[in-house]
Amino acid sequence: MSADQTMKAAPALGFIGFGEAAFHIAKGLTGAGLSPIRAFDLMAKDPKVGPLVVERAAAAKVELVPSLADLTALCDIVLCATSAKYALSIAADAASSMRPGTIYADLNSASPGTKKRIGALMAPTGALFADVAVMELVPPHGHKVPLAVSGTGAKLFQERLSPYGMKISFINENAGSSSALKMLRSIFMKGLTALLLETLTAGRKAGVDQEIMDSISGTINSRPLVDTATMLITRTAIAAERRVSEMGEVMDTLGEMGLDSSASQATKLKLQALADLDLRADFGNTPPETYTEVLDAILRKSGHHDGR
Repeated sequence: MSADQTMKAAPALGFIGFGEAAFHIAKGLTGAGLSPIRAFDLMAKDPKVGPLVVERAAAAKVELVPSLADLTALCDIVLCATSAKYALSIAADAASSMRPGTIYADLNSASPGTKKRIGALMAPTGALFADVAVMELVPPHGHKVPLAVSGTGAKLFQERLSPYGMKISFINENAGSSSALKMLRSIFMKGLTALLLETLTAGRKAGVDQEIMDSISGTINSRPLVDTATMLITRTAIAAERRVSEMGEVMDTLGEMGLDSSASQATKLKLQALADLDLRADFGNTPPETYTEVLDAILRKSGHHDGR
C-alpha cells in the first residue's frame, strides 16, 4: 500500500514521548475509535518513571514500541510531545527514518525558528511537517484541546484527525506560524499570571485581596475584551508619562511592604518605552478610536514602516 493510500485510511498514529499531554490525547482518540496508536518513550524502561509510562499506555490502549525507528516505520502520523529543549534533536533523529508522504508533527512549545528548522529537516525526506500549537491546557480537553496547525502537512493533519473529534484550526502552510501564534498569546497569558501573583500577594498581605479581585473582575467582566483593549491601549497612548510615574509609586508601595515588584518594574519599563515614542505628537490629547491605530503608530515609530 502506498503512503497516499495509507493516509486515506484511518491513520496509524505514533507519539514520541508519552507524558501527560500525549496520554490524554491518545486516550481520547482511542475512545473516538482511532486505532492503532503507538508510542516510543525513552523513559519507558526507567525504574522510576517507566511504570507510569507503561500504566498510561495500557490505560489508553497504546502500544509501546522499542525504538524511534520502529515508530516511524509503523506510523503515518508521528507526533513529538516531549520538550521544546529536545524538539530539534529528536526531529533530526526521526528524519533519518521518516517515509515520504507521512507527517511529522511537533506539539512542543518551541519557538517559530525551531519549528522552521524542524520543517527543513523533514523536507529532504519527503515527509510533511505540521507545526502544532496547543492553545489550551490538555487535561481538561483531552484530544479535543484546541490546536493551531501550520506547515506543509498541516492541512492533511487536519483532514486525517478532525474526524476523530480533534479541534484543529489550519493556519497556513508555513512552519512557525502556529508557534508564533502560541508564543505571542503566551505574552498575555503568562504575563497576566505574573501580574495576578504580584497584585494578589500584595493584596493578601494588606488584607484587601478579595476587594482587589472584585474590583479587577468588575473592570474585566463588564465589557468584551476588545473593548477593554481599546479603552486601555488608546488612553495609555496619550497618558504614558503619567502612568510611568504611577508605576513608580506602585513600586515604592511594594518596597515598603517588603515584596517583590518585578512585574511592576517590567510594566514601568514598557510604559516608559511607549512614552519615549511620544504618541501624543500623533494623537494630541484625544485618544484614537481603535487600539490598532496605536499599534500601527508604535510599529511605524519603531522602524517597522510597513507595519509588519
